[in-house]
Amino acid sequence: MEKAADSIQTLLKEKLAFYQQLNLVLKAEKKAIGTVDIGMIWETTRAKKDLIGKIEELRNNILVACQNHFPGMDKKTDTFSLGALVHALPLPNKNKIEIRQLKRTIDKEKEIVAHFIKSNRIQVKKHLSVVDNIMALIGNNNAQARYTGKGMVTQGKKNSCLFMAQV
Repeated sequence: MEKAADSIQTLLKEKLAFYQQLNLVLKAEKKAIGTVDIGMIWETTRAKKDLIGKIEELRNNILVACQNHFPGMDKKTDTFSLGALVHALPLPNKNKIEIRQLKRTIDKEKEIVAHFIKSNRIQVKKHLSVVDNIMALIGNNNAQARYTGKGMVTQGKKNSCLFMAQV
């Protein structure tokens, strides 16, 4: 039982470290968006994609470790949640307390990630609306086709467009 708890704790600590790294990347992305540093935005996008892949892989590793250490636990990857796992683990309370604390810390990091994602999305939309307004002024193209942000382009006169967006 101790070996199983240590194995799961090690995986959870690794997951926590990945979320903390993701928070740092999102913070760097926020700064890059603010300074319109396109190179840095691409770099943070690659780093986010890499970290998210590692987090997903680790999630599967945690599930496999649980199934290996506790063969009676029949959890499916698509319904797997850390909270349900902690509750279902057949471990002494001492070990569960440490795992629960790690789960809470991971949940806090996830909340920070969600906050940064929302904040960065809002900041990008603000920058794009400023650019859209500048283009409307420069081209005097009030009827120009505009991207709606929902995968659609509104229709307008094509012959008066200084710039044209195609989706």
